[in-house]
Amino acid sequence: MSGLSFEQLRIPLALLLIIIVAFIFLPGLGKDDGEPLSAAASPTPSIVVGEPGGAVITTPAPTAIPTIAPTPTVTPTPQPADTFSANVVACIALSGSDCVGSFDRMPRRLGAFTALVTFSDARAGDTISVVLTGPVTINGGPYTLQGGGSGYYYSTFQARGLPEGDYTLTATRNGAAVATSSFRRGG
Repeated sequence: MSGLSFEQLRIPLALLLIIIVAFIFLPGLGKDDGEPLSAAASPTPSIVVGEPGGAVITTPAPTAIPTIAPTPTVTPTPQPADTFSANVVACIALSGSDCVGSFDRMPRRLGAFTALVTFSDARAGDTISVVLTGPVTINGGPYTLQGGGSGYYYSTFQARGLPEGDYTLTATRNGAAVATSSFRRGG
């Protein structure tokens, strides 16, 4: 055999490869400038822009310029007109939503009477009630409407035991008076 075998060239080639890698990847390994090498070298800029001789030019970060935008105006949505109306009357009896025997002077032997409130253009969630005021005050039971539109509400009051005098029936919607009527008991 005339040439060197792979086994004979393996070690010298490995050493040569290690030296080449050391010079390529570790620049400054061959310099002797008196400063010891440190493991954590400080980074230096690698891009040189605009100056002959290699000076680094830094450009300031751009600043945002505020722009004046028009202030949005809120346009209120118009509320639908409230066209609710009501009427209240004192009745001796009821026939559905009709008053039977309305009065402005309560009959002497009347045991009970009904306050009938008829209304139109109500809204779902409105609370309808009636209040009897005079020498005594009696509140009728409130009723909250499940739907809107027109309808009626009634409340029954005991007439026996009411002192003589002038009385007013006041229909309320959500606590505000919407209709009144008056009657007299006695003399």
